[in-house]
Amino acid sequence: MEHGELDRKLRKLTASEEAYREHPYLSEKYNSIKQIEYNGQKVFVFYLEGGKIKITKHSRFAEVPMHIHNDIEMNYVYSGQCTQIINDQTVTLTEGQICIVDTGAPHAILATGENDIIVNISMSREYFSTSFLSRLSSRSMITDFLVNAISDNQTHNRYIIFHSENSRKLGLFMRELLCEYYDQSLCSEEMIDCYMVLIFSELLRVFQFDTNQKHAKSSSHPSVIEILHYLEENFQTCTLASTAEHFNFHPNYLSALLKKSTGRSFKQLILIHRMTRSSLLLSNTDTPVYHIAADIGYDNLSFFYRKFKDYFGVTPNEYREQHKV
Repeated sequence: MEHGELDRKLRKLTASEEAYREHPYLSEKYNSIKQIEYNGQKVFVFYLEGGKIKITKHSRFAEVPMHIHNDIEMNYVYSGQCTQIINDQTVTLTEGQICIVDTGAPHAILATGENDIIVNISMSREYFSTSFLSRLSSRSMITDFLVNAISDNQTHNRYIIFHSENSRKLGLFMRELLCEYYDQSLCSEEMIDCYMVLIFSELLRVFQFDTNQKHAKSSSHPSVIEILHYLEENFQTCTLASTAEHFNFHPNYLSALLKKSTGRSFKQLILIHRMTRSSLLLSNTDTPVYHIAADIGYDNLSFFYRKFKDYFGVTPNEYREQHKV
């Protein structure tokens, strides 16, 4: 499939879109969809069925009522714009922008127009295996977001907006992904995985650039992203006191800043980096467990075993057996 054929396919009105345009209504399919109580309101629950990744075109002219997903959802504005309500916040995405919504985050989509073409990419938590995460160019807040999304022990109520409208590569990767998905042939599954890695790698760049630009305009102090990068590079040895000293902050101020910006304490952030690193080593190498513990900053092997099992629910050896590449 060529890009021109893809464009014609996406812009062509489906039968349901023609019906929605003539008489806006709530589809009868909602009569059979489960609802739950969430913060005092009824929300629908959407389940991903039939594979680890599913790509659909959002139906134009129809509203999607408040709902949550059991999967991670990526919304890409191929054309026009899209307005959503996420966690009681009104969010408008324009052409080329992306929003990733975590599992369990309630959101609704307002009615769109004929030129508003939204591509929804639903991805199961299992899709983000450690082998997938290890292929990203670097660990960052996005990786943290994904680790949060696949961990049943975390709170799922977050979303990230990417101001990717000026990224030429992202638009190209998205079109190639859609062409491969809609016209599958030999090795299509591998190609789709590769395009997803390229897309997330480009989003890492977009997010970092956007964060640094905002920080440069608003403050002369180190940005949160700079602090997080420092933690990523020094999580084996750094402490709250040493990190605060590095950035000329009082430890209490740094602790409050990280908690406000990421929703996590300093110890939790360090733990995430250590557990992510250890899981990658366990699943991708034959490095002995005691070497892995030392590599991530734990001198006490028993303490590492206890922390690892609390985080993943299994011992390091059990994890290696389950996830060995």
